[in-house]
Amino acid sequence: MNKQAQKPANAAELGSTLDPITAEVVRCAFDNIADEMAVVLLRTSGSPVLTEAKDFSAVIFDVAGRQIGSAGYVLGHLASSRIAIQKIIEKRLPDDLEPGDIFICNDPYTVGALHQGDVGVVMPIHQDEKLIGWTFTNAHLIDVGGVSISGIAPQAHDCFEEAIRFPGSRAGQNGVLNREWIGFIEANVRVPVSFINDVRSLIAACHAGALRMRTLVEEYGAETLNQYIDYNIGLSERAFRERIAQLPDGTAHTYDCVEYDGRGTAELYGLSCDMIIEGDQLRFKFEGVKQIDAFINATPSAVAGIGVITPIICQLAFDIPFNEGIWNCIEIDTGPEGTIVNPQIPAPVTNAHMETGARVGRMVNEALSIACSVSDSQDIRARAAGQTTNSGAGAAWFGVKDDGALAIIFPLDNLVAIGGGAQTTGDGQDLYGFQTTLAVSFPDVEVHELVDPFFVLWRRYSQNSGGAGYYRGGMGMDQAYMLWKADNFSGSGFLAAVELPARGFSGGFPGGASRSAVIRNSDVLKKLSNGESVSSPEKITGELDVLGAKISNVPLRESDVYWATSSGSGGLGDPFHRAPEHVEQDLQDGKITRESAEQQYGAVVDLANGKFTIDAEATWDNRDKMRGNLVKTKQHSLKASAATN
Repeated sequence: MNKQAQKPANAAELGSTLDPITAEVVRCAFDNIADEMAVVLLRTSGSPVLTEAKDFSAVIFDVAGRQIGSAGYVLGHLASSRIAIQKIIEKRLPDDLEPGDIFICNDPYTVGALHQGDVGVVMPIHQDEKLIGWTFTNAHLIDVGGVSISGIAPQAHDCFEEAIRFPGSRAGQNGVLNREWIGFIEANVRVPVSFINDVRSLIAACHAGALRMRTLVEEYGAETLNQYIDYNIGLSERAFRERIAQLPDGTAHTYDCVEYDGRGTAELYGLSCDMIIEGDQLRFKFEGVKQIDAFINATPSAVAGIGVITPIICQLAFDIPFNEGIWNCIEIDTGPEGTIVNPQIPAPVTNAHMETGARVGRMVNEALSIACSVSDSQDIRARAAGQTTNSGAGAAWFGVKDDGALAIIFPLDNLVAIGGGAQTTGDGQDLYGFQTTLAVSFPDVEVHELVDPFFVLWRRYSQNSGGAGYYRGGMGMDQAYMLWKADNFSGSGFLAAVELPARGFSGGFPGGASRSAVIRNSDVLKKLSNGESVSSPEKITGELDVLGAKISNVPLRESDVYWATSSGSGGLGDPFHRAPEHVEQDLQDGKITRESAEQQYGAVVDLANGKFTIDAEATWDNRDKMRGNLVKTKQHSLKASAATN
């Protein structure tokens, strides 16, 4: 394979006149501006979803709406921010824009939000009345109206039920929110104070970004700064085209299904991906079944952001500075209108990002692994990986505390504490999160119990959730909690990978699935009052109520225990090649059970004085025997072949 990457014209034309060191200083300055915007968000918001979980983003654009700087918290917002800016430019320029205008964007259909729960703020940057750029901030707000809390509506049949939608609405002027708009919010969301405060935090972050952008223009001059923007975009594009050119031309085809049981019947909805490599360009063609009247349909930014740009950044462009140049190398075709990958109004979409969007990401993850694995470059072949699960076990609760105050509980714990795919350099990262949520985390137990009316009984790895392989997939989490000084809450659940976990690659096994249940009428409070420890379901007496994956109006009483396990990711390579000492360590750490060690890894296990050990020599012999029983042709010794890997 000997392909030649094209050289972007702007980089070639400007390369001889601009200083590359200054270019890098300018590039870093834009990212630093976005990082400072993120700091403002963290310091001004009081919502744990922002301050602890960090489910937000900040992005800087030039005057033409090209991405030039970002804070890497949620990669999916790179697509939603880009669409929002483009739509505001189309709608407002040249005659309907003033300095300090505030535009609210959370409508997936008109301004590209991932889903309605992600509320974005777009503000222009002016200097001496001249437009010089744009700021974008975005955060998941815990309530945006509609039939369900948390911005995710499992029971909705159309987008009109789901939530309030803002199609780039002007919510303020001169940098201040409009009083009429505030009154509208107060009348339409359950927790208006939290909502409005978080929007003000988003605005404050935009103000901070605008201030730094104006300083940068003053330092370099608008014309010179724009030249460096062109140059840096060209550099990233050229680097990524050279990377793509190291993949063989052709088509990698993958498939997946989206799970939905919210209408009482467990169903699977198929979709497929063709990743077409042509020289130094990547084309993605997606197809899916007809859109359905449930919240799984993918928004444009869910496909482009969660599905495409996220795995590209993580697997293929991980060391290339991100800006508009990366987008220039990618084409996305979502096929005919009216499918789950290209839905039309009134299809509901509040879980677009974690359902179809996430499954698109798994398909692209696998397509990239297929292409990388046959590259002539060893460095590129090393980017093959087990599928990242991208499938959480989410829940949200609403009710009145014992002191009479309203409370919304939206724990991101099992939602983001999911495994990462196995890599060629080692096991997948445990509790990795969605691939798109690079910096999103889940709060410490103490923070949860300080802020929310519940307490955690246990939190640990979900055993056997990481797919077996030469390198194991990352682990999910097993957690249980109860209400505290509260009773009679109602909630919803939105789990994925209940039926179809992440696949392994090159002989690796699939990861573990998600599940959730409520242990009703438990004796936990009685045991705790007696000083007894309650650290596992085996220690609880009660009635086990296994919940559906997509479910609404779930009652949770003071005596009930909510228990969920989140999914793990796929393994990489043959589990029979995994070093026995690594299997032994996983066994001793409680990450796998004895049955898994023996059946999936072929280990010979001994238990003495309460400690598991593995006989390495006996394990290699046992693996040869087990493989011989499965494959009736003559085989080489597994120990000898593993030693050459």
